[in-house]
Amino acid sequence: MMQQYQQLQQQMEELEEQMDQIQDRVEKIGEGIEGVQDLENVEEGSEILAPVGAGVFAVAELKDNEEVVTNVGGETFEKRDLDSAEELLQDQQVELETTEEELESEMSEMQQQLQQIQMQLQQQQQEQQEGEK
Repeated sequence: MMQQYQQLQQQMEELEEQMDQIQDRVEKIGEGIEGVQDLENVEEGSEILAPVGAGVFAVAELKDNEEVVTNVGGETFEKRDLDSAEELLQDQQVELETTEEELESEMSEMQQQLQQIQMQLQQQQQEQQEGEK
């Protein structure tokens, strides 16, 4: 029973890590949505900061404020108008939020199982102590 308790604890920790990753991704998608929305108000020819990775940005000139390039999976990219890009990001955000809700439900069930096992372990310990008297 103790082994089952430890396994559940480990699974809970893994789910918590997944939740953290999902929350980070939802936050980044939210920033992407905001960026796409803001792009509509930036004039072509304006200087912008273009991310190149790891928190590094290049100063760039905006040549088109009506389309962006989105990653559609793996190393495949495609141009999209701003509304389409925003819709794509919102769909991704909804999907991640649904996954987050499912993980929360799973974690809640595991927490209940952990509590039940803990109560059983305590009961066994009390019975052993009473048997020793």
